[in-house]
Amino acid sequence: MYHLMTMEPVNEAGTVAVRFTIEGRSSVLGAADVDTLIEKLVALRAGMSPAHSMTPVPSHNYPLEVDPSWHVDRTPLFDGPVLMLRHAGMGWTAYALPARSVCQLVDALEMQPAPAAFAAHPVMN
Repeated sequence: MYHLMTMEPVNEAGTVAVRFTIEGRSSVLGAADVDTLIEKLVALRAGMSPAHSMTPVPSHNYPLEVDPSWHVDRTPLFDGPVLMLRHAGMGWTAYALPARSVCQLVDALEMQPAPAAFAAHPVMN
């Protein structure tokens, strides 16, 4: 059985937190708790159906990070670079890129920009 969940920002002793309420019961989570919840939800969502689309959905309003922080690393566990991108709400996310994908990404980045095919709203870092 599903119950309606509400979320709202609250100010707890001068610190912004989030109050989750389900079926009349509330819990207030600080930043560290929200980070833990997001990480667990992302891991759980990865195994759920339907899977996220393999291509951007034009009707979706994607968050847009303007000039995000990034880092490239190498690991002996993978034959290719690991690209890390920082999202203001998600934190750091790592992407292991096979050589073929790196070549395609370089080609795509060097192409002349085309008008955006999907909606996005900026998130300033």
